[in-house]
Amino acid sequence: MHVNVAEWSLVLLCFSLAAAFGGGLFEHIVVVPLWSASPPSSFAIIQRGTGVPLQRFWIPVHVAITVFMLLALYLTWHDFRVRYLLLIGLASYVVMRIWSGFFFIREMLKFQQIPLHAAPSAELSARVARWTFWTWFREPLDIISLLCSLLALYWLGRS
Repeated sequence: MHVNVAEWSLVLLCFSLAAAFGGGLFEHIVVVPLWSASPPSSFAIIQRGTGVPLQRFWIPVHVAITVFMLLALYLTWHDFRVRYLLLIGLASYVVMRIWSGFFFIREMLKFQQIPLHAAPSAELSARVARWTFWTWFREPLDIISLLCSLLALYWLGRS
């Protein structure tokens, strides 16, 4: 039996990116409306010990994406079309991760530190509104990465 490691690395990359896209949609549709409903009392859903442990999903997903993206690039570097698609997908993913690291994750960690019984404020509501508005723009970056990886898998089989 012949195992094509390059093909399997792309398949696993596509599954990992699909999980990130699906997880993002789930968060947008289910989790974000719950924690952003009436801050800070609604922050219970995101606080450690009382809320949804988001890091238990996101850390393994991003580790998998990173490992499979680098492996797929290494194993398919000889194929220009596949490499080009993967590099576009990687660029989109890196932009999303940097943006997340500098804004979304930092702000989420700050939200998690606010006591649930603290008084609501216009400033906090504005921060939550900004976070919930801009987070929607991460999904297209996930879609670009996923589509590029799917196309790379398609073209790998045609090389």
